[in-house]
Amino acid sequence: MNLFVLFARSVDGILIKSSTRKLILLFLVIMFTDQLIEELISCSKTVVDAPKDIKEGRLGFAKRVFTLMSKDGQHNFSGFITQNLTFTENFSIGLSFSPKEEKGKIVLLRCNGPHGGSINIPHHAACHIHLSTSERINNGLKPEGQIDMSNEYSTIEEAIQFYVRRINIVALDKQKYFPPPSGQKDLFIQLEENI
Repeated sequence: MNLFVLFARSVDGILIKSSTRKLILLFLVIMFTDQLIEELISCSKTVVDAPKDIKEGRLGFAKRVFTLMSKDGQHNFSGFITQNLTFTENFSIGLSFSPKEEKGKIVLLRCNGPHGGSINIPHHAACHIHLSTSERINNGLKPEGQIDMSNEYSTIEEAIQFYVRRINIVALDKQKYFPPPSGQKDLFIQLEENI
């Protein structure tokens, strides 16, 4: 589904006249809805550029990056996996959306491990998920500000498997680039291949 259709859905009952189409389209392109964010996260994706290690970045962290595209070819994404080399439970696995109509990226989702909780930020003491919201994006705030504690994973290996299911990477790419740690085929991948 293309962005125009998704954005147009959020403007119920407005008839767009041809003379105002460009103005309204511009307005629609920069307005996000929570439904659009969820559709971007969950749309079927293929890996375009395989995960690769990068040298630059934060000192003391390993980082892998990769490029994704929606299966329908309409949307571009990038993914990242970072992990602290000393405190390996400190990791972040994320999905960024690259709008074709605008420069830059919007982080839609981050799956994080525990990285030191405190009174001010207690969620850092456990695994947690950062999710973008339309309110934050449309108000120019850091998009992925909704934070939910998670028991979906407890290690980086489990978090990667959760992530590839959550962002809906196609079965063959899951197996090729993000195989389960045991080396065995994932039951869900086998079922998808048989469909």
